[in-house]
Order: sequence, then C-alpha cells, then structure tokens
Amino acid sequence: MSLRNIVIGAGGHGKVIADILLSGKQEVLGFLDDNPAREGHAPIGLPVLGLIARWADYPEAGFIVAIGAQHIRQQIVTQLEQAGDPQWITAIHPMAAISTFTTIGHGTAIMAGTVINADARIGQHSIINTGATVDHDCEVGDYVHIAPGVNLAGGVRVGNHTLVGAGATIAPYCAIGDNVTIGAGAVVINDIPSGVTVKGVPAR
Repeated sequence: MSLRNIVIGAGGHGKVIADILLSGKQEVLGFLDDNPAREGHAPIGLPVLGLIARWADYPEAGFIVAIGAQHIRQQIVTQLEQAGDPQWITAIHPMAAISTFTTIGHGTAIMAGTVINADARIGQHSIINTGATVDHDCEVGDYVHIAPGVNLAGGVRVGNHTLVGAGATIAPYCAIGDNVTIGAGAVVINDIPSGVTVKGVPAR
C-alpha cells in the first residue's frame, strides 16, 4: 500500500518535491512549515497543514524534508528522528533516467532530466537537481546538493554536506571533501579538501 506523503518545507523546493511525488502518482497530503507567513497558503493547491512539530499527528504518513540548505535539512531530520520514527521517502521524477544498478538513500530527491548511471551511489537526504548527470561509479554523500545542470564524470566522490553549484563540472575520479561549496559554473580538475569554497575555471 502506498503511503500518504507530507513534504516538510513549503517554499520553492518544497513545491518541486510535491510536484515530483504527484507526477509519480503518489498521494500528497500537504506541507509542514515553521514559517508563519505560509500558514493558510496552498502551494500548488496543497495545504500547509501546520508547524513541523505536527508531523507526529500523521503516524501513517511518509515524509521528505524539502529544504535546500544542507545543514538545516539535517537539523530537521535529526529533530524528527530524536522525537520518533518517521518514515522517510524518496522523491524520484518519472523523467529521470536512473540505472537499475544504482543505490539511492532514503529522503533523497531526484529531479526531472537527471541521469544517474551504473554503480553510482547516492546518500541519504540529498538532492540531485534538474538536469544533473551523475556518471558511473560516482559516490555522493549524505545531505549533498547537486544543483541544476551539474555534470559529475565517472568515479567522482562528493562528501557529506557539500554543495555543487549550478552548471559545475567535476572531472573524472576527483574526490570532493565534506562541507565544500563549489561555485556555479566551476570546473573541478583536482581533488578538493573538506571545508573550503572553490570557484572558477579551473576551480581554485
């Protein structure tokens, strides 16, 4: 039996996630959001059901945290897991091309037009955004955001909490550390250590 799903976060990213679920013929009850300005709103025709703390009112629902910022996404996941046992779902657009030989962690969102090739591994609560490509044998960590139009060549490793900005390209077998920010349009041709920001062509 399919779950009745709730999207946590009613902003732009949340709307996209809800639309992906609906495109896959999944039921979406609505959103939970702590922004009081969104109370009473109905993004894409779905209600904001209340604050995030109300998730426990829906014990049979599946949940996905639709917050773009990696560390905030993790904070919310941790908050819910400390309070109970949420059922995390993935959101995979039907127009994503995904090899049957990939692994995708729970809570992750895969947008339209993405390509994920054989033996790629995607972690938990990550985002593979519109039109991104993740080639063979790539490893993408937890709480990662691969932004629209990014190209990860074969064998790339991306650490936890890393943001790869829109349109960036990562050369084959490069290793990107944890908590890295790669600027939009950058071209990465060497390994990147944890905790740094790089940009430009080549990225530095």
